[in-house]
This record gives sequence, structure tokens and C-alpha cells, in this order.
Amino acid sequence: MQEYLQESRFRPFMDGLGLRCLIVIMCTSWFVLLWGVTPPALLSGLALATLILLLRRKTRDGRLKRREQRLRQRIGGEMALERLLLSPPRRAHFEMAVLLTQRCPLTLLRAGDAGILCQVRGDQVLLRFCQKPATASVHGEDVLALQQAAKAQGAARGVLCAPCGISPSAHSQAQGEVPVSFLTRDTLIALFGQANPVTDQQLVALGRRRRQQRPSRWLPVILARQRAARYLSYGALLLGMHLLTGLMYYAVPGLICVCLAAACRCARPNEAVL
Repeated sequence: MQEYLQESRFRPFMDGLGLRCLIVIMCTSWFVLLWGVTPPALLSGLALATLILLLRRKTRDGRLKRREQRLRQRIGGEMALERLLLSPPRRAHFEMAVLLTQRCPLTLLRAGDAGILCQVRGDQVLLRFCQKPATASVHGEDVLALQQAAKAQGAARGVLCAPCGISPSAHSQAQGEVPVSFLTRDTLIALFGQANPVTDQQLVALGRRRRQQRPSRWLPVILARQRAARYLSYGALLLGMHLLTGLMYYAVPGLICVCLAAACRCARPNEAVL
């Protein structure tokens, strides 16, 4: 959830501006490659870019509705996972099992702190929700604990719901006498998001949390390491357009994007704190 709180309010504007610039550059480059750097090539590229942007505006309402629905489901799923991290283990296992009953023929048999004993197609399965944050990982010890609990309760296999990463040792341990399958973070977010999309009141509360952030935290967001590839691609396209046309107003923003990409790679990575 911290990634939504850290986003700059200028990000949608900059993303839209970058996409428009990319469309203009690609359309102009196509005609420049065909006809050379001539006024008809530049005018044809601008005309084609204008046509594409007009078509995007015509279909904007449908795209915005689909994007809003996906974003509501994504945020709702992440908020549900955050809530389960702070819930008692028995309740977290139970809510996870109840959600899965809507997706597969699952019968709840017995609840406990070690997990929920379920019956799926005649087999007994021990279902457990691993209460670890997104920055952590499931290790072999977590899988072994689930296998021990499953064997003690007579379950044939286990299912570990991991709202975090899964280490290679966990995958290796899962192939033991009691096999264990995983539900990854993306799968859990999709399941919870479809069942509980975020409401307007929750979005308002999330916006208040965002406004409480200090301006001093904007610089780490701008120089986040994951933004380096985007800055570099924009810079390469702008500099390539400068080489094709010889116009300096492509070179200046291109050099700025390249410098931002270098700064992102050199910046110290910051860990998100919930």
C-alpha cells in the first residue's frame, strides 16, 4: 500500500505527456525514415500523431472505467492483505478459507491457529495464511512447520497463502513427503480485490494518509531505482529524435532524462515502511 502513498501528484501528468511525446516521435520518425528530414515528413508525422491522439480521446471513457475498476480491485486486495497481517492467526486463516470457498469446492472441517483443515475433492488439505509483510519471504522453515501441522492433523497436503516473496528453499521443501502448494501475493490480491474492491470512503482515507506526507519525501520517490528504466527509455527516444532531426529542443529533455536515470541508479534504495 505504501507505493500508492508515495506516488507524486505529477506522475499522471508526466506519464500522459511522455506517452504523447512518444507517439509524436514514433510517427514523425516513420515518415522521416521514408522521406528524409523534409517539411512534408514532419507535417505527415504530426498529422498521424494527431489522428492517433484523437482516437485515444474517443475511447478514453471506456479505458478509464476499466482502469478504475482494476485499480479499485488492486487497492482493495492490498488493503485486505494489510488487515489480515494484523488479525489473529485463526481469523486470518478462516477469512482466507472462506474466500477460497467461492472459487473452488472447499469444505471447512476444523479451524485452529495452525491453519484451517479443509476437504477438497475427497482429500484433506491444511490451509494456512502466512502473516508476513510484502518485504519478507517465505522460507523452508515456514513450509516445514505447515507440513508438520498437516501430518499431525492427517492432511494429505498443505496450501500456504503467501502475501510476500517465496524463497528457493521454500520451493525445495514443498516437494517433501507432504506436498505444499503456494498462493502468491498477486493471486491473493486478485482474489481479495474481486471480492472487496476499495470503496470511495477508503479512497478518501488513503488520500488523507497521502496528504500527511512531508515534501522532503518527494525526492526519494522521484529518484526511485525502479524509475531508471523509464527515464532511460524516454531519454534514448528524445536523443534519437535529436540525431534524426538535428533540433536541440529534443536534446535538452533527453539529456535531463538520462541524468535522472543515472541518479536513480546511483541513489541509495529506500525500503518502504508500512
